[in-house]
Amino acid sequence: MLKLVLLAFCSFAAIASPEGMSPESEVRSPEGMSPKSEVRSPEGMSPKGSSTIYHSPFTIQKDSTLSEVTISAPKYPEKLARSGKVVSVISAEVIQANQGKSLGELLQQSVGVAVVGARSAPGTNQEIYVRGANTGHVLLLMDGFPLNDPSHISSVMDWNLISLANIERIEILKGGQSTLYGSDAMAAVINLVTKKNAKGINIVLQGGGLGTHQEQISWSTTQGKNQIQLQAQNYATDGFSSAKIAQGKAEADGFKQQSWGLKWGRTMGKLGNLDFSYSSQLYQGNLDNGPFVDDRDYTSEAVSHSFRAQYQVSKFTIRAFQDLIHREFRNDSSDVAANAWSKFNLSSYVGLNQGLEAFLKIPVKENATLLIGSEFRRQKTEQSDFSISDYGPYASPDLSEKQKTQQIMGTYATFQQSWGKFGYEVGTRWNVQSTFGSYFTYNLNPYWAISQTAKLFGNYYTSFKTPSIYQLASPYGNLDLQPEQGKTIEFGAEKKMKSWKLRVVAFENQVNQGIIFQAMDVEPFGKYQNISQQHTRGIEFEISYQTSKFQADFNYTYLKGEMMDRDSTYSSLIRRPTNAWNLYLQAKLANKWSIGLSNQLVGQRTDYFYDESTYSVQPNPMSAYVWTDISVHYQLNSKWKMSALLKNVLNQEITEITGYSGQPRNGQITLSGSF
Repeated sequence: MLKLVLLAFCSFAAIASPEGMSPESEVRSPEGMSPKSEVRSPEGMSPKGSSTIYHSPFTIQKDSTLSEVTISAPKYPEKLARSGKVVSVISAEVIQANQGKSLGELLQQSVGVAVVGARSAPGTNQEIYVRGANTGHVLLLMDGFPLNDPSHISSVMDWNLISLANIERIEILKGGQSTLYGSDAMAAVINLVTKKNAKGINIVLQGGGLGTHQEQISWSTTQGKNQIQLQAQNYATDGFSSAKIAQGKAEADGFKQQSWGLKWGRTMGKLGNLDFSYSSQLYQGNLDNGPFVDDRDYTSEAVSHSFRAQYQVSKFTIRAFQDLIHREFRNDSSDVAANAWSKFNLSSYVGLNQGLEAFLKIPVKENATLLIGSEFRRQKTEQSDFSISDYGPYASPDLSEKQKTQQIMGTYATFQQSWGKFGYEVGTRWNVQSTFGSYFTYNLNPYWAISQTAKLFGNYYTSFKTPSIYQLASPYGNLDLQPEQGKTIEFGAEKKMKSWKLRVVAFENQVNQGIIFQAMDVEPFGKYQNISQQHTRGIEFEISYQTSKFQADFNYTYLKGEMMDRDSTYSSLIRRPTNAWNLYLQAKLANKWSIGLSNQLVGQRTDYFYDESTYSVQPNPMSAYVWTDISVHYQLNSKWKMSALLKNVLNQEITEITGYSGQPRNGQITLSGSF
């Protein structure tokens, strides 16, 4: 790790001037998934950004100096020059330039981020890995509100319930962020910021290959002190076979998604601002019965309802939220796969996520700020599994009221101060959880702003993730589980030189008391245990060049990870590449035309799957591939724009998950208008 740090600073010194697996398959699963794991089948922060800024494909503008860029990492707007944290932003312009891509596909372009399943069949359960950490170690937010599904094995949200239709920008905050954001924020926080203060009517019409079409409409208005916004979206695709069939023709697995929402905000002068929103998402999808196995009557359905409210007056903010998610998976009896255990299966998962948070920003003196806050979250789940096999019917046991509910209370404080070119942030959080008791986290973030265009920084974080309700109380659960504990250390540098910009970060993450599913020889043949340790280190490198008519962004990620349990040590980078890079080019050809190219190398990875012929877990090395997308944009007039996107230009046959298909070459055409 020391060599990586020295390499990072040597690079900077040259330029920095004073300016659904079975129990057997999970013995060593890094995700700690249960036998019902979705892996067995694909079922299911500030407008001006960060140190990485992207601009409109129609108008390329030069970047600001670091001191002018604003971020929202500390829960309130702050200049990037006053923070040592690693933040990246995917702007509204980039989202617009990539219309036709999903959230997972878009995030893949960011340094250090891998989304397994984003390029598989529509409806695939997606796993997001940041800096090689486990998928449950990334906290997803919507406008600062946490998105969790308590019915999921790792308490993560089903990404198929998230649409980009109403997303204005995406903020990615790296490192262990549990001091401000609590459980799950061990590797990163991803904040989806919805559109605000829009005016008039906005329409998006899209269609293309694989029988895909999408329609979006939003309407915003200001009536006196009230702001109102309505939004609706419909998406459907015929898709392609989820399972990778060696011979014969498999059924295409289609997918449908709808979302709608309402926002209301009111300005009350000295009394502050009040904001309320409701949104709902729905999807329906066709699934297959595992690796290499087609299934013609396996379906998934899910719906979510989200309520969010925020009141802000002066430096005080109070928030409340509730998310209700219901997922259902049905494998009917009219088409039974040869390897199927049951002839009929119906699984239902309901998750209720509620929370209340209040925080206060206190200016202590010039260039010093104290943030204090308290947060309460409550999670509850209802789960049932019913199946019929040759051995008769089976119904999963009910959970008691105490088992299916958990609460956590957190109180936090951070202090930020800068003087001259130096500054730091220090924070701490005390958590009390209803099952395992109390836990303490802290962070320290010093930095040195060499100039308005250059900065050195170093960060140390501790973080945690509470066990999910399933890991605690399911038939495979363990009520003695303790939270997973994380430590992160990182050093980095940023520099901007006229049209060039550079950032390099060396990091090291460690997870203790990791939760994994441990197989047993007696019923229930497996149990969750705190028995793993995970150690990941690596380098993130980003460089960009930008003029008024051309932009080029390149990033590279190197990872090395290992996991240790009671028996052995092995690589923790399951399905995650050691080497990955992204190249994004954008050129303005004429007043109304622009063209973009996105190119990504995903290095060699290793997956593990349960081999039914040998009754054992087997490794499957997966080849590296280069993924290429090309986009063309044309401004029809002042109100209408047209874009064309061609994905997987080289039409490569890729594999993200053993036994499942990758997305073939396909194109999408988008027409968008504003009135």
